[in-house]
Amino acid sequence: MVTVFMILILKLFIGLFILLVYIHLSGKGSLAPISAIDQVGNVVLGAIIGSTLLDEDQISIAYMIIIPSLWALMMLGLRYYSNNHRGAKNIIDGHSIPLILNGILLSDNFGEAKISIRDLTMLLRQRGYTSINELNNVWYEYNGQLTVVKKGEKNVAVVVIENGQILNDSLKMLELPESCLMEELRKHNHELKDIFCGEWHEDRLFIYLYHKINTKAVSTD
Repeated sequence: MVTVFMILILKLFIGLFILLVYIHLSGKGSLAPISAIDQVGNVVLGAIIGSTLLDEDQISIAYMIIIPSLWALMMLGLRYYSNNHRGAKNIIDGHSIPLILNGILLSDNFGEAKISIRDLTMLLRQRGYTSINELNNVWYEYNGQLTVVKKGEKNVAVVVIENGQILNDSLKMLELPESCLMEELRKHNHELKDIFCGEWHEDRLFIYLYHKINTKAVSTD
């Protein structure tokens, strides 16, 4: 009995250690999942640790270390790959889908977002919006939340460059030709590969370069 109790305590410490390492390596954002895959990954990791802790067959300490660690490594690898490959991130996490742009309801996008107009109106009512007519822009984000801009409010910035790559979906949504974006970069002597993030806001491009800590954004007028 004492031996079983000591093994259980040891497993508890091992499980806690694995969770702490996973949170440290994946970032605190994993505690409040940004995407559906983060949510699923956290739930499965917790279930694996829980089942190995209390399994009646008394899974060995080695399996207690290997199984959760393997899943954690898989999730970390998936996160790293998706963060560094835009195409993979779109497949794994999805992307923001505009449902209303400039006051126009984009009915064709509801199927892509897998949401009905009744779902949208319910979500809007929960946030205090009483009518679609009062809204200018609405995006369905890949974490299931809505970004809403009312008529008369400033539009939110749209990321058009990420990790040195142009986001064509964002350009299409803004109806901004890629040639115009490249011309803005040439005007200010910036190459695409040097840009960590570029966002378009109020007809201006804001550029954030790699490795520029505590510096202000460079804006193109």
